[in-house]
Amino acid sequence: MLEHSSVDAPAGTAAHTLRRILEQERVTSWTPLAASAPDFDRVPEHVARCAQQAHVSHQVGAEIASILMTRTTIEATAKSKGLTSGNLYSKIEAMAEQGIIRRDALNVAHAIRHLGNDMAHGDVEDPPTPEDASDALKLMDLILSEVYQATSLADEILKRRNG
Repeated sequence: MLEHSSVDAPAGTAAHTLRRILEQERVTSWTPLAASAPDFDRVPEHVARCAQQAHVSHQVGAEIASILMTRTTIEATAKSKGLTSGNLYSKIEAMAEQGIIRRDALNVAHAIRHLGNDMAHGDVEDPPTPEDASDALKLMDLILSEVYQATSLADEILKRRNG
């Protein structure tokens, strides 16, 4: 519930108008909900934006949107690595074949693809749970860490150590 002060704000101010609305309408929720997303250092901006939207969607209870954005993030990751042809399945396979992701991470990426495909193709009769979205986000974050963050940090450390 949105709280408001009992102190009158000056007439004509936004605070005064908001207070009047709250008193008249008895507002119990406010949209958009406040949400924040983690920073994705070392991740290309366009990929990070998708990942952040996945996190924000989950925080405001939009689980379908969150899962769709985890899938979008995986595809944007593949495209950022030059894998632009074929479907997402083939892009994920190519990421593993080219060593962009470890073979172990192949199943992680496919799990996101599989769950996201349900949402992307309208198979939403059995809606995803907050736990489904949370798990998809954890998996997406692992892929981003592996593809961009860990390798970039390792390169920085080696450069620093080797002069």
